[in-house]
Amino acid sequence: MSLTAPPDNPWYVCFCKPRREAFALRKLEEQGYDVFLPLLTRWEKAKDGWQPRQQVMFPRYCFLRCGRSGQSIAPIRSTPGVSGLVTFGNQPATLDETIIEALRALVDKQAGAVAAGRTPFRAGDTVDIADGPLKGMSGIVSAVAAERVTVMLSLLGREKPVAVPAAHLTLA
Repeated sequence: MSLTAPPDNPWYVCFCKPRREAFALRKLEEQGYDVFLPLLTRWEKAKDGWQPRQQVMFPRYCFLRCGRSGQSIAPIRSTPGVSGLVTFGNQPATLDETIIEALRALVDKQAGAVAAGRTPFRAGDTVDIADGPLKGMSGIVSAVAAERVTVMLSLLGREKPVAVPAAHLTLA
């Protein structure tokens, strides 16, 4: 196994210890490696409503490449938070720059979509009411405002728009 990065400077796949990806990222950056840890932003229900939260896209994996010419990849396996490099036989697994760029674009697009909305609900979504006086009912979102979501509910044999706090809803 070559311990010095080839001249084209590929990205390597790093296998991290469980739930230590961010720690490993920090330690690898301290050693001068370029590191990429793709994070997805998703909506989670919290006490005060829906909040965007980040989670690792590929649990236990991050991507890295040498940050300077001639830098060895040997210290990676002894870095805190790292289990080692993913290998095929004796050869470290590598990725092309285009794959990393595509992952970065996907992460940015997904984070932008979450940032654009204040709730995870969009018109046309089917939702369940999980709290409040209408608990247990289901409907279709017709409009979304800052604090409330208008849901079309079947009440007394007719479809009626009802404004419900976003915190009371879950996606069906």
